Amino acid sequence: MLHDLGTGPDAPGLLRFEIESADLAAALLTGLGAPAADVDKVWEAIALHTTPQIPERLGLLTYLTYEGIWVDFGKNADLVAEEQKQIHGAYPRLRMAHHLAEQVLAHGARSETAAPPYALAFHLAQERAADGVTTMERGVVGGPWGE
Repeated sequence: MLHDLGTGPDAPGLLRFEIESADLAAALLTGLGAPAADVDKVWEAIALHTTPQIPERLGLLTYLTYEGIWVDFGKNADLVAEEQKQIHGAYPRLRMAHHLAEQVLAHGARSETAAPPYALAFHLAQERAADGVTTMERGVVGGPWGE
């Protein structure tokens, strides 16, 4: 639930949005009195939620966070097929991929260190510059949820 906090106004825009999301979530959980070990696990899961091949090696929370994000983009959609109408009725997609791409790009444009080479923001910026659309946006259009 807190994995994209770094795309919002409270993020300083000095590091990748994933790291700033993790930092903001950790500060919130710490302020609420969550145990440090739990905060560390949440930080790890959020910081790595866009990083392929690593989350499945770092424990259940990090793995499920990474895989759960993909459900938003239609991967393993069958896991929530029965609940899909109820979920999207309560939480309409509203061009989710486009708006998320816009927010990640805006965050990445705030400083060079917010979109270092090979980070998602850097990759999305290259795609957007090349033809105006990202693979993230293209992927959902043809996916089970649509835009």
